[in-house]
Amino acid sequence: MGGQGNFSDSRLGIDVKHSPDMVTSKLPALRAYQYSLPVPPPPAASFNAAAAERGNALFGQICLACHVGATGTDNNSGTLHAPAETGVDGTYAARTVNKAYRTTPLRALWQHPPYFHDGSAATLADVVAHYNRVRTLGLTVDQQRDLVEYLKSL
Repeated sequence: MGGQGNFSDSRLGIDVKHSPDMVTSKLPALRAYQYSLPVPPPPAASFNAAAAERGNALFGQICLACHVGATGTDNNSGTLHAPAETGVDGTYAARTVNKAYRTTPLRALWQHPPYFHDGSAATLADVVAHYNRVRTLGLTVDQQRDLVEYLKSL
């Protein structure tokens, strides 16, 4: 395609047009392909299966409002979260067009530490503890541990 596509960003004063546009019509198929790639399995014995099963039940009760669909995110719905909702520093969000955060996809989450846009959560346990506090979830220590095991299994 040789970069022969159209791109516009009024904030940056960019408006590139090519004729013919060789890129734009292919983007939906490219996205579908990316979502079709299988999720790499977590390393053997890297999580407790029984605890992960309990964590899955918890996840279904408290996390599915934002972590939806096959990708575990709400970024296809257009729903975004104000920094105050997430309890995460708003500096990064302030630099974005919408001044908000999308819900992070959960595919192969175990591969992507540190967590949050600023890397402030070193582990999944840190993430769960953060949301337990910020969202006042009321999870016990054992429930937090189970939820972490579930997240490690994704």
